[in-house]
Amino acid sequence: MNENINEKKITLEEYQRQSANPENIKAAKSFLFIFAMAIAVVMIVSLFFVVLRLFDIHEYAGYVGTVGAVFVFLFGYLVPVIKLKNTKSFMTDVNVTTASKAQKYNRKLREDIADKMIDVTYKTEGINWYSEKNMGKLAVARHKKDDQELKTVLTEIYTTDIKSSAEKMIRKSALRVGLSTALSQSEALDTLLVIIYELNLIKDIVFLYGYRPSDAQMARIYKNVLRNALIAYGVSTATSGLGKTIGTGIIGAIDRASQSGNILTSTIGSVVGGLAGTAIESGLQFAVNTTLTTIIGYQTKRYLVKEYKLQEMLDNVELLDTEEEQAKVIESIRDEVKEQLAKAKKTKKQTTAEAV
Repeated sequence: MNENINEKKITLEEYQRQSANPENIKAAKSFLFIFAMAIAVVMIVSLFFVVLRLFDIHEYAGYVGTVGAVFVFLFGYLVPVIKLKNTKSFMTDVNVTTASKAQKYNRKLREDIADKMIDVTYKTEGINWYSEKNMGKLAVARHKKDDQELKTVLTEIYTTDIKSSAEKMIRKSALRVGLSTALSQSEALDTLLVIIYELNLIKDIVFLYGYRPSDAQMARIYKNVLRNALIAYGVSTATSGLGKTIGTGIIGAIDRASQSGNILTSTIGSVVGGLAGTAIESGLQFAVNTTLTTIIGYQTKRYLVKEYKLQEMLDNVELLDTEEEQAKVIESIRDEVKEQLAKAKKTKKQTTAEAV
């Protein structure tokens, strides 16, 4: 987040050249919905197989698992997805008719973000995401209603406190995903754990920043969550067979080396082979799922930083006409178009009458 952005005014054309390509809002919303639904389907299927496994163990375990599956879906999927949907994003994809409105909207959103940060810091115990020094400066800026000072302090908070806190969140979540999938030894459970941890990581990072990425960016994030869940399933399936193969090979090697064929040697070989196969299987799952979760965490963080830079840049766009002046021009054009259409219609009627 460049501090020099505040030093120079730019035109709307310059902003549009420097910003990303315009988004197709309808298409972005459609893809966002499709990927969100696809994640839900994968999660429901995974829960079904987990519950089915519990029914194989015991009937009562299956019933308990069914109730648990409902709560897992509710808090592991619906809660984070709904919270993400309801979190506001900055308006950064603008044109000449929406730029002024976007500037006002973004200013109000910055104020809401500042208020939320202050409330979280002073009203919630155990939260140390933001430093007291920066929160003090932010509270002063809000009290004075100084928008320029507010932007300066927010930029400082995003580049220091929040950057550090987000990285801690990503590392912690990635470690949890890696350990959980390494211990689960179940393809369906691995898939489920990846979805739950990654959706909640995205939700937590967005809550930390106070705004969410655009719909197009959220669609890409959800697509990667879906991809990671399917990769987790594939890795769990592949490593399961690999672990057994390696374990069997180690057992055979020990038996051949001993050449005794006694029960003790065979038992030791079975134990060593089984442990080695499980260790390799768990190690691969840990490495893959930890890496994928880290990547999606940093992807979310990168999109948020990009959106903040764009809205900061947009705030420095110097509009030649005010919003009221633009509205008058648009209205005058509409009136002229209506007048021309009325004249054309009248001329057509006269022509038709003369022909008759």
